[in-house]
Amino acid sequence: MVRNALISERTIDDAINFADRYGFNNLIVQVRGRGDALYQSNIVPRSAILKDDSFDPLALIIKKAHAKGIKVHAWVNVYLLWSAKSDPYSDEHIFNAHPDWIDHNGQNGNNKADRERIKPTGDEGVYLAPHHPEVTPYLLSVFRELVAKYDLDGLHLDYVRYKDADYGNNRAALEYYKKSGGGEPLALLSTVWSKADSVTQFTNKLVKWSDYRRQAITDLVKKTKEMVLEVRPDCIVSAAVKPNLYDARNRFFQEWDVWLAAGYVDWVFPMNYAVSLRSFAANIDIIYDNLPPKYRDRIIMGIATYNQSAFDVADKIKYTRVTRFRGVSLFSYNVLKDNPRYLYPLRRVLLP
Repeated sequence: MVRNALISERTIDDAINFADRYGFNNLIVQVRGRGDALYQSNIVPRSAILKDDSFDPLALIIKKAHAKGIKVHAWVNVYLLWSAKSDPYSDEHIFNAHPDWIDHNGQNGNNKADRERIKPTGDEGVYLAPHHPEVTPYLLSVFRELVAKYDLDGLHLDYVRYKDADYGNNRAALEYYKKSGGGEPLALLSTVWSKADSVTQFTNKLVKWSDYRRQAITDLVKKTKEMVLEVRPDCIVSAAVKPNLYDARNRFFQEWDVWLAAGYVDWVFPMNYAVSLRSFAANIDIIYDNLPPKYRDRIIMGIATYNQSAFDVADKIKYTRVTRFRGVSLFSYNVLKDNPRYLYPLRRVLLP
């Protein structure tokens, strides 16, 4: 459930009734969209889409869903911070309060002029730098407050990755890497090696740099799981992940197979949003090649509704079941509620 489905008691009632009618047993509700809160927080500024300061959509949907036997997972966009053309209204928003935490690719730095130039223009938006030394402690404080305050069945991590392979050029994070023995960071980000480096030496530096960025993400996931076990042990920790394991690891530094094997997450949701059934199946083949069957019941296959027909979705649900995965997650509820007929071809494969 994208955050605009949580703006009033009426929209929440509609969602709960819909889920109950069609047999959905878990709701993934977006309560942190762009570094803001659709819940009562002492840390995070309130989302601008909520007009009533006293309204707590997360508390309400938990109460109503639990009354129907439906579980609620708080969906948080982890590193994605902002995507509008104008700045956040709140001075407390991290985009305004800590521009030095924002990540960059090789074309941008961290001064004010550079920050103005990187304002999003139709792409995903601005990300926090996962390897900045202050980012992980901040995010853990946000997650801890959320898990401690609400009777959650799950905490769902989305955008828990780098924006792309060329990101990681946050100035403070690079300096920290250099001081920790990683070497000269700017040389690592170059597309050409110096004459003093052999191809092997340069490759080794790039491998070390990639491992460092990958480890920053994994450390956050690991510490999040440890925190949840301390605060609310029965709360499921899950993550939305890139469906191609190789792309996830090497391009976005998201080693979700490691997270599963190490127990840092309870479930993963591969965002297998391909329209083509062949592409959808190819991502599953990679999972089969890299993960033993014992992990299959912890993989919830993500299927998109926004880019394909209901008949195509039904085929992918069937394929998911044939390949013996635990369940499916449909993204998103908005499509289903706006077009009730869309669900008709799905009813036979969704309902027992």
